[in-house]
Amino acid sequence: MKDICNIELEQAILGTIMVTNDALVHVRGHLEADHFFEPAHRRLFEVICDMTRKGQVANPLTVQTFLPDLLDKLRLDDKKATVSAYLARCAAMADPMGLVTSAVQVKDMAKRRRVVSILEDALKEYRNVDVDVDPNELGERVIGVLSSTIADGAGVYGSISFGEALDDGLHVTDAAYAGRRPAGLPHGFSPVDKLIGSFSPGQLIILGGATKQGKSALAGQLARGAAKAGSPVWFYSGEMSAMELAMRENSRQTRVSVSRQKRGKVVEADFERLVQYRDENRDLPLFIQEKRLTLEAIKERAKMFVRKMGQGLVIIDHIGLVDRDRGQKSMQEWEFGQEVTLFLKQMAREIDCPVIGCAQLKKNTFVERGPLTEKFLHQLVARRPRYSDLIGAVERDADHVIMPFRPVVFLKEHEPPPHSDLHLKWEEMVNEHERKAKIVLALSRESQWPRDADCGWDGATTTFFETGGMQEDDFQASHTFAADPMRLI
Repeated sequence: MKDICNIELEQAILGTIMVTNDALVHVRGHLEADHFFEPAHRRLFEVICDMTRKGQVANPLTVQTFLPDLLDKLRLDDKKATVSAYLARCAAMADPMGLVTSAVQVKDMAKRRRVVSILEDALKEYRNVDVDVDPNELGERVIGVLSSTIADGAGVYGSISFGEALDDGLHVTDAAYAGRRPAGLPHGFSPVDKLIGSFSPGQLIILGGATKQGKSALAGQLARGAAKAGSPVWFYSGEMSAMELAMRENSRQTRVSVSRQKRGKVVEADFERLVQYRDENRDLPLFIQEKRLTLEAIKERAKMFVRKMGQGLVIIDHIGLVDRDRGQKSMQEWEFGQEVTLFLKQMAREIDCPVIGCAQLKKNTFVERGPLTEKFLHQLVARRPRYSDLIGAVERDADHVIMPFRPVVFLKEHEPPPHSDLHLKWEEMVNEHERKAKIVLALSRESQWPRDADCGWDGATTTFFETGGMQEDDFQASHTFAADPMRLI
């Protein structure tokens, strides 16, 4: 093990402590006698610790009284040395500024020596194992010894004590209470904030809903809100190209719909706003992955993103558009969905970032049957999506399940015959709910559920907006202008 040690570093540590006994407090509790490779150094460190514990001064002159047994074991420049000469050499190598760093290195090398020794012993034991020995038990024993070896103090390797977790939680709360930063990653959308607050690292948030309910729209808004707040965002888009997503985000801010942008149905004022938005948001830390990937490829890209950009938000839109590898191609949709949500939860913990996974409802979930009556129409409006309607094992894997809900979509699918009395009622209900939406908290590990938050919906720009404020006034104006864009100038 002589290649996993540094004798000079050990001498410098001992010399520093003997020159300044107060320096011992910086390494005591972390550095132990067994961490030294040289047996004489272990003995010297024990003597210094014992003397200082009793209030005595431990310097090169006083400690040698307690080291007569080292006379034949000390060497300097490969020659036999006296205790006093050896202690003088150590004192001359004292390095107070590098004490903590040196102690950490000595401790790490001790761990490496111990790990190598354990693995060498394990190799011998595995090669000579008896037929009646369970290899799993042997492996577990080795893992247990390794864990205790590389753990610090009374901790368990790979685990965090409850006390440390309480400290971390209190620091987060204190920072949020003092207004220095919110407890989590902000996204800037008030209805979601009312339900679950900011996103926390390691969380899996499932954003679910039926077709045309606005899952992708809400995911895009949350992505831009997080990026606007300074958090980098990696957006896996299985449905839309980067250009289409950019045009949608542009439409939300400029009130120029994607349809008008694509057809060139804009006036000069529209185009100026589009250019201004482009110039103001070129450097937004939002990165879009267009090409479809497998789960393993998604994790590798997400890890690379975090390494380069730092902790941020990862969005998968949507879990049904993740490519399958060879072993997953024969899976049923529900089986693959369960595998995806479990994988995303594990990935969120591994990269220590919040992950949003968009999920579709199971087939035929909102297929309504029955006579077309006024009561039936009211039932359509009153119904709410549930977490159990979603693909994937969300009740097992998700920290939160949020679902945008726009009942007008279902109303329009059940239009009564024209000119009937029921059709008049249907028109009233459609007009009433056309620009209304709810964000439903269908499941949560932290908040009361189910409950929901009201918001508005602007169909021209596919945007959810807060109601009861200036933002609603802006969208009401854009709704008026949509029919006559010339009014904008």
